[in-house]
Amino acid sequence: MNKSPLVTLFRGASLVYKIVSNLEQQKKFIRDNIVPELNTAKSTNDGSLDESDIKKITGYYGLAVPAVLGEAFCLLRGVKMTVKERMASTCQGAMTGLFDDFFDKQLLSDEALKTFIEKPQHQSGNNSNEKLFTYFYGTALENTAKPKLVLEHLNCVYRAQVDSKLQAGPGLSIDEIKEITLRKGGASLLFYRTVFTNPMDKAEEDMLYHSGGLMQLSNDIFDVYKDQQHGIQTLVTTTKDIAEIRKLFIELLKDGYTAAYKTHYNTRNIKNFLDIISLGIFSRCFVCLDQLQQAQRLSDNIFSPEKYSRKDMICDMDTALNKWKSLKYYVQYAG
Repeated sequence: MNKSPLVTLFRGASLVYKIVSNLEQQKKFIRDNIVPELNTAKSTNDGSLDESDIKKITGYYGLAVPAVLGEAFCLLRGVKMTVKERMASTCQGAMTGLFDDFFDKQLLSDEALKTFIEKPQHQSGNNSNEKLFTYFYGTALENTAKPKLVLEHLNCVYRAQVDSKLQAGPGLSIDEIKEITLRKGGASLLFYRTVFTNPMDKAEEDMLYHSGGLMQLSNDIFDVYKDQQHGIQTLVTTTKDIAEIRKLFIELLKDGYTAAYKTHYNTRNIKNFLDIISLGIFSRCFVCLDQLQQAQRLSDNIFSPEKYSRKDMICDMDTALNKWKSLKYYVQYAG
């Protein structure tokens, strides 16, 4: 560490305040700009939208994509987010859960999905879910200076999603699961970066691809119960020892830090960027890994997710204790 743990702890506390402020600002933006459209969609809902779809837009992807990732991108470049960037980023977040539904609920064909992505101007949507996705996709494109780049990277997300369907069946090797995991996360993070106007060079692209892969692993760590219930093969559901997942996570985290400092941005901006994603995303995963390792002790120290209860595997990050543990992990790994 460059600074004492106490100094880092105080910095972490100030970052918590900053993240909370960013989230509150984004909540207001959603209330003012997104909720009216959601109310219209709900009033004409044909059943293809449910409460989980709305919650993902207002309380998860539509909230965190701009308020955590978008703000981190802006800290990296040293320029605040514009209104157009916020709108486009919010719409990208709002699209995410609806896009997942195309694979998980509506089971659209690959060809239909490809058409949605490549020819959005020709789409009106066949049901409420598709109509809402089309609205957010079109609004994102209208509010970015690089619509072709957005389309290109959404295509990458689509291809990674198609490949990730292999995880629903048996037979994948650990290396294959790892490659799918990192590519899916990397494609998603690069997609979210496309609506920000400053150019992205190869070094930043490599860093974000790497960081996105780590974010997907983070999601898999928190989603282990759900993935186990649905028979999804991830690095977490297939491991026999959570210590191996922790080791991989730390390796990827350190590699991500190294890649970040190879970008052209100044050191202070890089540190600010890493602080936000580390405290906002990565430090939480260590708390969840602790809980999963505790569960592993229930089965002769062999990780067996099929044997554990929902309570054993779902990590509640809304408790004061887990938030404190997360802050301590930030202090431990902050550079």
